[in-house]
Amino acid sequence: MKYSIEMSVRGEAAEPAAIVATAQAAEQAGFSMLGYTDHPAPSRKWLESGGHPTFDPFAGLCFLAAVTTRVRLMTYLAVLPYRNPMLLAKSVATVDRLSGGRFTMVSGTGYLRSEFGGLGRSFDDRNELFDEAVEVIRHAYRDPEFVYEGRDFTARGVTYDPAPVQLPHPPIWIGGSSRASRRRVARFGDGWAPLMNSEAFAATVRSAPLVTLDDLSRGIDDLRALLEAEGRDPMGVSIQLDGPGSMDGPADAALEQAAALGELGVTHMVVRPPAGPTGQVVEALEAFGAAVIAHSA
Repeated sequence: MKYSIEMSVRGEAAEPAAIVATAQAAEQAGFSMLGYTDHPAPSRKWLESGGHPTFDPFAGLCFLAAVTTRVRLMTYLAVLPYRNPMLLAKSVATVDRLSGGRFTMVSGTGYLRSEFGGLGRSFDDRNELFDEAVEVIRHAYRDPEFVYEGRDFTARGVTYDPAPVQLPHPPIWIGGSSRASRRRVARFGDGWAPLMNSEAFAATVRSAPLVTLDDLSRGIDDLRALLEAEGRDPMGVSIQLDGPGSMDGPADAALEQAAALGELGVTHMVVRPPAGPTGQVVEALEAFGAAVIAHSA
């Protein structure tokens, strides 16, 4: 099992020195990926009702790239319909180049209607905009003069220089618990990133509920069947689960949970460091690395 962290930017955690200390401690402890989520124009109402602040994920990951050397960097997750696909492709190439080929694009369609409105993007067309953005990312770096006719843009002979290190493109993981997400993974994804959630929360984020491990098992079985129907090897696709992972509690329980999820096919788990002063966060990362990561298969 590999472990990923969604980096916090609350309070002290948003300060450069705290970010450096946290990122370097996570890398040393053996965490696999560090990520920032994507909310460029959230409403105050959303933030006050349980939302969370964040940096621009691509800018934040470039900062992390400069202070780490091995850990992979992920958008967790990037809402692709928020951006013109050509600008998105430039951001992807930049992070991957500056990190030395350590970038993974975990992506989703988004769910905050007000945020789409603030960015001037069509909420109702978000699925089509998502697929268009992925198509651009998958092909933009292959041709020195990229040509593409988009829904609201035209690319004529566009060159991406410098290109990403990882060619033909960095890994694309698809977030979401729905069958539509799994269908996308089967067609073009390198990973699936579902979220364990209640029916109420699933309705809030406009996704499918994923409440129990039986639900997860059925989802993974469905993904494998879809991959095989596309002529792809299911073992070649990563599965990153968010929800049950915690840095609190006994190490034995965490290892047992990791083993059970690994049996189902989960390859990565998302955990979040505890809130608190930077020193305490670093200590928690070090302890988790020594007690759990070092003993995970």
